[in-house]
Amino acid sequence: MLTIAIVCGAGIATSALIADQVRDHLASRGREAQVVQATVMDLLSPDFQADLVVSTVDLPDALGIPRVSGMPLLLGTSPQVTFDDIDRLLERIAPGDGGAQR
Repeated sequence: MLTIAIVCGAGIATSALIADQVRDHLASRGREAQVVQATVMDLLSPDFQADLVVSTVDLPDALGIPRVSGMPLLLGTSPQVTFDDIDRLLERIAPGDGGAQR
């Protein structure tokens, strides 16, 4: 199953809000993924694994994990932009799996 990490600089409540929106979006698309809250320090750990990161903070390119800005979800300005980016990247990572196990 794909793992999407939600990373925010503002704390647990902010990432929980975004995680709920991402889960709802994935469910509306019939996609399954594990959505987890993480810190920047978690991402830097060699043991941490995720297929995609939705973040409200800048992350280093060296992270090596595709990233999507979560700011439109946090601000409520244009959440569809983030959802479209998530869909596009998930299709590239696991084309047409509809949430199937990899």
